[in-house]
Amino acid sequence: MPTPSLIPNAKISLRLASASGLAALVAGLTLALHGQPVTADEAGQLRLEVASLRNLQGVLNCRLFNEAADFPDGEGLRTVRVAIDGARGACVFSQLVPGTYAVAVVHDENSNGRLDKNLLGVPTEGYGVSNNRTYALSSPKWEESRFTVTPGKPVDLRVSLRY
Repeated sequence: MPTPSLIPNAKISLRLASASGLAALVAGLTLALHGQPVTADEAGQLRLEVASLRNLQGVLNCRLFNEAADFPDGEGLRTVRVAIDGARGACVFSQLVPGTYAVAVVHDENSNGRLDKNLLGVPTEGYGVSNNRTYALSSPKWEESRFTVTPGKPVDLRVSLRY
């Protein structure tokens, strides 16, 4: 049986192993998703500030896309869900491979995980995209919503929601 003085060291070693395992998992997922590893110097970060919330109900769903075919209604590359705290919200995407992206944001007022629409297909919840090009009767376009992430340089965007 181990002596009591060895137990804390074992816990520290287990925590270190877990942390290094998590880092390896993140690196592996990045490699699987993009075909190349990203170092800390190469990774980009996106900070997305969302304004014009009409109420404090629900959550913000921020979805990052790296392909025009999926944008804006597909699964995308990553989704961040954040609680609403005041008239603004923020989503952060880190460890981004340099490249071209677009973001779609939904004020999911009833927290059902999707953009609700009426019988005519018109959204009944707030929505917005990067570069703030939204239309009343058609979906936002990839070409107007895309932006570039460059190595080691953070990107700050502001999205205004349309209701």
